Amino acid sequence: MTAEKPKRRYRLLDEDTKQAAVETVVAQIKRGTSFTAACRAVAEQIDVSEQAVRTWVNRSGRRPRAAWDEVIDLRARLEAAMHLNRRLQQQFETRWLQ
Repeated sequence: MTAEKPKRRYRLLDEDTKQAAVETVVAQIKRGTSFTAACRAVAEQIDVSEQAVRTWVNRSGRRPRAAWDEVIDLRARLEAAMHLNRRLQQQFETRWLQ
């Protein structure tokens, strides 16, 4: 038997609280926290669902997003790192595992 999760209480929050939640999430993202982690942390603090916080942030239009050029650059860097890692792993296996 799996333990049942307690049912979530639904709370009505004023607009000031929602705005503060959005600002906190945006600030956390700018510091390097993922969108999901930032929303989860804020949701726990104000006792609402993570999805509610995600919705407020998305509707606000203030969610920081990487520019497309940055995404392309990051993908290229990731591919280069993966390629280098595979080559080094092959060299390691060739030298030490034979």
